[in-house]
Parts: sequence; structure tokens; C-alpha cells
Amino acid sequence: MKIDLQMHTNYSDGQNSPEELAKLAHEGGLNVISATEHDRVDSYEAVCTACKPYGIKVIPGVEISTTLNGKALHVLGYNIDTKNEELLAFLRATNAYRRDKFVEKFPILNENLRTAGKQEADIEQFKNLDARYYSFPGLADFLAEQGITADKQEGFLYFKGMQGTVPPTEPRDAFEIIHKAGGIAIFSHPFAPKIAIAEITADRAEQEAMVAQFKEQGMDGLECYQAGHSEEDVAFCLMLAEKYNLLITAGSDWHGYHSPDDTSIRKYLPFYINALGDLKVPADKAEQIVKKLGY
Repeated sequence: MKIDLQMHTNYSDGQNSPEELAKLAHEGGLNVISATEHDRVDSYEAVCTACKPYGIKVIPGVEISTTLNGKALHVLGYNIDTKNEELLAFLRATNAYRRDKFVEKFPILNENLRTAGKQEADIEQFKNLDARYYSFPGLADFLAEQGITADKQEGFLYFKGMQGTVPPTEPRDAFEIIHKAGGIAIFSHPFAPKIAIAEITADRAEQEAMVAQFKEQGMDGLECYQAGHSEEDVAFCLMLAEKYNLLITAGSDWHGYHSPDDTSIRKYLPFYINALGDLKVPADKAEQIVKKLGY
């Protein structure tokens, strides 16, 4: 059995459509996947439809943006009811907050663009865009689509001084809303270089203390097999899961193809896979993960 339980389509900040994702998953020999969009669940039905001809099982999922001690952290939710109104209202509020924060910081962006001799971005047009644009990757897409930058990668050069767009949601809030939607709360890439517990502290004892605290607050598990984790990180993660009776999951955090010399994603996920299906998960662990999730 081959699984990959963290990937993103173009409904959020991924490159691939649900149809493309399904084809790539099939080519990679995947049996079970989850499309965990950032603060969105509306790709689920499209991904299910696209995967059906290939016999690929799709677990409903989401990746919720949170913050703690001034650092961004992500929480995955699996087996959620994607029609749960309380969850949907929470996600709408999250995206509205991010939209307003990006709009608030638009003068900084345009100043950076002017300094570089670039055309200014149209704030009114940005306000009316789909929620997938309310992130730095989304904003980079917007700049490229408007012809302001040559490509998406160039857009990241003009975001200096725009930090602080992550909603004030804490991990415990994400655990709670996931549970209310009938789901299982998993900490996403906990020991990756960025957007992780490791960004708050590099001390293993302190990291363990945070995991223990999250467990008390309602966290159900850890994403252990992950493109941001070294072999040492995976071993540490598995040890913590066993010690604190936590579920484990596995996800590549696929956003589309990125060449080996492209640092846009590899600085966050240093072991980013080259193709779907490349995430290394022992067969017995894959079966254990799927069974624990009820499949």
C-alpha cells in the first residue's frame, strides 16, 4: 500500500488541478490520498471524482493556519465533515482575516514594487479575488498573472515587510474546530525547518514538552513521514507518538513539480519529493496509518 496524506491542488496554493493530481497519484502508484488545502475544503468532491476512475481512496482533509508565540504553525484535519457549517464559517473567517491583512499591507507591496521600477498592483482587483490568492504564494501568482513580475518566483522578492498575515488562531483552536467537524487533529510537519515546532525551539526536550502540551489540548497525532523531516526527525517523531499514544500520518506536502535547484519550497521542505508516490513510508506503517484513520 502507498499513501500520501498531504497535498495541495490549485484550489489553494498547489500547481495541479484535481484531475492532474489524480493522474499523478495514479502514476505514482498511490492507493490512498488526502488533498489538504490551506483553510479550504471545497476541492474534496472534485478530487474524489477525479480519483474514482483510478480506484484511489480520498480521505477528506484540511490544513488550518495557526500561530503560537509569533510563529506560524499548521494543523491537519482528517475525516472531517466537509459540509459542517461551523467548520465552514471558521474557514470563511480565516480567509476574510487574511484578505484584510493583505489589503492592509498592500502599500508596502506597492512601495517595494515602485522601488524596483515595477508597476503597482491593483488593490481593488485583489480584494475581489478567490480566497486561494490570500497567501504569499497566491499573491505571487496574482503578480505574475498581472504581468507585474516575470513569474511566480519573482513575486517573492517584493514581500519584504509584509509579514503578520497569519490569523490569531492557536493550535488548540484548530484542534477544537476539527473535532467539532467530526475529524482527527494532526500536527503538520512538526520538525520541518519552517512553519513548525522546530521554528519555535530547536531543543528536543522543549519540543517534546510542546507535543505533550498539544496532546493535553486535544491534538490526536503527528505527521511523522514528511518532506520536511530528516531521518532523525522521523525517528524522534515516531518516538513521541509512541510515548504519548498519538496517531501518526504521512504526507509529502506536494504543491506540484519543483526543480531541485528551486528554493521556493525546498527551504521549507528540504526532502521535497520529485514526483507523487516518492514519499518513503514503510508498508506496515502505511497500513497502520490507514487503519487508524478508519479505512
